[in-house]
Amino acid sequence: MEENLLKLFKLADMLNEKQSKVFAEIEYSADDRKTLQITIREKNTFKYLERCEIKLANNPLLKWENIIELFESYVGGVTNE
Repeated sequence: MEENLLKLFKLADMLNEKQSKVFAEIEYSADDRKTLQITIREKNTFKYLERCEIKLANNPLLKWENIIELFESYVGGVTNE
């Protein structure tokens, strides 16, 4: 999990640097819910484009590949028109 989370952080930084229209937010709540929120938003309006909320305490089979692929598609400019 740590390796995938680090990759996600790096992709979030790349997204902000390479894209002029979108940025990423990653929030983690370490309370009993252990919730990770991952969001892609527009820079100008702060509108939510993608939002994932993951309960790490209850989801040991998390599909990190899907989340990483989503970030990579934004970093690559697929949705930056």
